[in-house]
Amino acid sequence: MEVNISRIGAKGDGKTDNTKIIQEAIDYCYDHGWGNVIIPKGIYLCKPLRLRSNVTLYLEEGSILKASSNINDYYNIGYYHNEWGEVTSFLYALSEKNISVEGKGIIDLSGESFMDFSKTHNNFPELSSLNEEQIEETECKTKDRPKQPIFFYNCKNITIRDIVIKDSPCWTVSINSSEDIRVDGIQIINNLRVPNSDGLHFCSSRNIKVSNSNFVCGDDCIAITGITNWDIPCENVIVSNCVMETRSAGIRIGHLDSKVRNVILSNSIIRNSNRGIGIFANGRSGYVSSIIINNIIMETKIFAGTWWGKGEPIAILAPEYGNTIEDVSISNIKSRSENGILIYGKNKNIKNVVLKDIDISINLGKNREIFGKYLDLSPSANIPFPDYMRKVPWIIGKDIFSLKIENITYGISKDLENKVNTEGILEDIKELSIFNVVSKSTL
Repeated sequence: MEVNISRIGAKGDGKTDNTKIIQEAIDYCYDHGWGNVIIPKGIYLCKPLRLRSNVTLYLEEGSILKASSNINDYYNIGYYHNEWGEVTSFLYALSEKNISVEGKGIIDLSGESFMDFSKTHNNFPELSSLNEEQIEETECKTKDRPKQPIFFYNCKNITIRDIVIKDSPCWTVSINSSEDIRVDGIQIINNLRVPNSDGLHFCSSRNIKVSNSNFVCGDDCIAITGITNWDIPCENVIVSNCVMETRSAGIRIGHLDSKVRNVILSNSIIRNSNRGIGIFANGRSGYVSSIIINNIIMETKIFAGTWWGKGEPIAILAPEYGNTIEDVSISNIKSRSENGILIYGKNKNIKNVVLKDIDISINLGKNREIFGKYLDLSPSANIPFPDYMRKVPWIIGKDIFSLKIENITYGISKDLENKVNTEGILEDIKELSIFNVVSKSTL
């Protein structure tokens, strides 16, 4: 069954409200067992839509499904989120199966309508000293906004393929307590100043594959956590062949009391970002285990503002009692970064970490003097950076049980020669193995 919305009265003029017609098309296909709802060329203004089982929303090339820019058009969908409270969304599915959103068109979430770019999201002591270029790096002020623009809960067999999703006001695609998820060939393009504008955020879900996709996000490009259900693991995740740019982490694995296991990240590029890879267990009962990361090129630096992270290519953080990070293998990494690798545990709760075949070049940027004064362990308390502005180690490792380091090269840009010492700082490590760690020639 196929329903082309233009043939049943929808108007792609960018002005007409097409909500009723599109929802009726979705419901008609659902009531008849299955079907494709076709969005043809044009701009189709719309209020929130509920996606249903066995229905594909297909956006043809040249089509734009544009979300309302009026916050009064959004309503509580009936789900309470641990972080965001009552959820408001543009596209959502609750307890559905066999859902697809795909095609060559664009979903425009109208995010900038819910922002005030003349103000910063947070006030901070350094704000008054920033120039115009630095202000443009900070988080903008948010107004009342849709909190989970594309939201799935308790769904099975979700496919998102080939589409472009742009201008999100908050978490772009949020998939919760769901399973059998495929994301392939998509682009998520958000304004880099919009805080919390994650690309894909998977919470307490399983059997996930993300591939061949591009992300530009004000927050984590891909997040794997348990925020919506702390007791259910997020597990069995493969991410490959992606390009990411972010003011936070390219990929975040874990957060607070999340349980995350069995994750593979490979063959990807993280560019012009605040942090490359972040692995976190910083609540009271969280864990991350069985992580493999391989073949990644990264460029990270410190941005002005209160973004989490300080230009680290890799951060593995469990600075509170009660959490565990274990069995992490990271290899074949090439990084140009403003900080080195940061691994920071508590009472040996980071276990069995392998770093192999890694090339790190340290490059200090314009924001380091203002914003690089501490180790960023957020959301845990931050601590002063050791030997601030005199030593930028290629790694800081503290309170770890079993760390293996093999085939590491590190160096600094030529203009920093004789100014910065890049030797590693390793403290309180029970089982430490180091083989072939060398300082390379200056660049």
